[in-house]
Amino acid sequence: MSSPSDSEARLSSSQFAATAAERFPNGLPSASLDPALLKKIGAEASQDLVQLIRAESVNPPGNETRAAKVLIELLKREGLEPEFYEPIPDRGNVSVRLRGSASAANPNLDPRDRENGALLLFAHLDVVPANQDGWTVNPFEGVVKEGYVWGRGAVDMKGALAVQVGVIRLLCARARAAGLDPVKDPIPGLRRDIILTATADEETGGEDGIALVLRDRKHWLDAAVGLTEAGGMTITAAGRRIYPLQVAEKGFARFNITVSGRWGHASMPDSDNALLRAAQIVERVSVPGPVQFVKENEALVGALRAALPEQAIKRLERLLAETSFSDAIPLNNEAPTAGCAPELLRALRAVLRDTFAPTIIASGIRSNVLPGSATLTVDSRILPGTTREQAQANMLERIGADLAPFVTAELTEYGHAVSNPMDHEILGIASAAIRARDSEAILMPAVAPYATDAKITVPAGIPTYGFSPYLLDPKERFMERFHGVDERVSEEALAWGVEVLYDVTMGYAGE
Repeated sequence: MSSPSDSEARLSSSQFAATAAERFPNGLPSASLDPALLKKIGAEASQDLVQLIRAESVNPPGNETRAAKVLIELLKREGLEPEFYEPIPDRGNVSVRLRGSASAANPNLDPRDRENGALLLFAHLDVVPANQDGWTVNPFEGVVKEGYVWGRGAVDMKGALAVQVGVIRLLCARARAAGLDPVKDPIPGLRRDIILTATADEETGGEDGIALVLRDRKHWLDAAVGLTEAGGMTITAAGRRIYPLQVAEKGFARFNITVSGRWGHASMPDSDNALLRAAQIVERVSVPGPVQFVKENEALVGALRAALPEQAIKRLERLLAETSFSDAIPLNNEAPTAGCAPELLRALRAVLRDTFAPTIIASGIRSNVLPGSATLTVDSRILPGTTREQAQANMLERIGADLAPFVTAELTEYGHAVSNPMDHEILGIASAAIRARDSEAILMPAVAPYATDAKITVPAGIPTYGFSPYLLDPKERFMERFHGVDERVSEEALAWGVEVLYDVTMGYAGE
């Protein structure tokens, strides 16, 4: 196991240590807005989220057109004329563009121009099913209680979309205050174009959503840089407030494993039982394995070592040394401020190595028949740099040579990991916007353990960062609400996110 290099630590700190004085020498853009307007639009983000949650868009089958129609109406309320694209029935996509001075002066401007190209804010309209036990509210009612908006999509990611809409509202208000039409006139104070795009099918890979948009509506995505889910939210660890900014995300390799055995009578069991072999495979592939340092994780661990107190660093070092379940740190039923936050440790454990998670197993035909075959599904999440061939080889190595004669491992789905530069200026602007509101904030790079639509935009040449900022209560285990029960986000967090994202938008795209 290698340790983080000084060069990587310096690379991360150059942007993640940025202050408001450096990036906003004239003050935060939001400070110049009418406080009543800012409060009003911050509150509207919660109302918008309620409407989006009620537009049920579970994927599969999707039905994202329901949510797309809600989004269109929200944008039309601002006098905008959003575009709608539905290449597959009921799988709708939406986009709207606000003009800046650069494209108004030069209609042929390259949207990816480093100095004047567009800023893309994008989200997905679909959500995962909500049929788990334990919900205390109707997941598609959009309940508002105890200062939170509850429902499927509140966290992943209709809440972030509502924040993005809030930024669009504020920009439209700038135009109207100057007597301009945001549909045809450049937004005052805006140099770059701002694109808001919301697409279908992210939860099942994006091939029926953002991939089709890239193919048929490329201008909806073409930008110098993009912001999507999920970074900029508070994680409280050892009394420190950490705000991870997502610079990379793991890819995936999904396997169907067929295991053979000998059919027989259950009264005479032996080791030829295919289910027993499948159980051995489950145990073997699930072992965490050693840490794999890629440059993003080198920067992350270096930043954690520099930021956390001694007790938490010791716990971090224990986690870095884990190679099996027997030496893993228990994470259940711990207070968020005890050492490192459990959700932070859980995320770190996932992003520091390629992971293998058995998710489905099937075998047998009767209670008194030894199964001669079994099938197993394994979901592997891979770090930047792990190729398709390496992923397959790693799976076979974990299965082992002794079981290999009885096993066929088919790689059924593969998505490469994506990585972005850690020195992009927008990271410094995002860090400064958060630090302006929280002087003790610790900003650091992060690798997402899951895939987002960045897997489509980054290979297309659009640097894409996860940034959907929320100020969260220390007791709110936000990361555990992704795909979980009682998904919720606070009204205060949404309003805070609108302000922060507006400042980042103007800090990057403003004159």
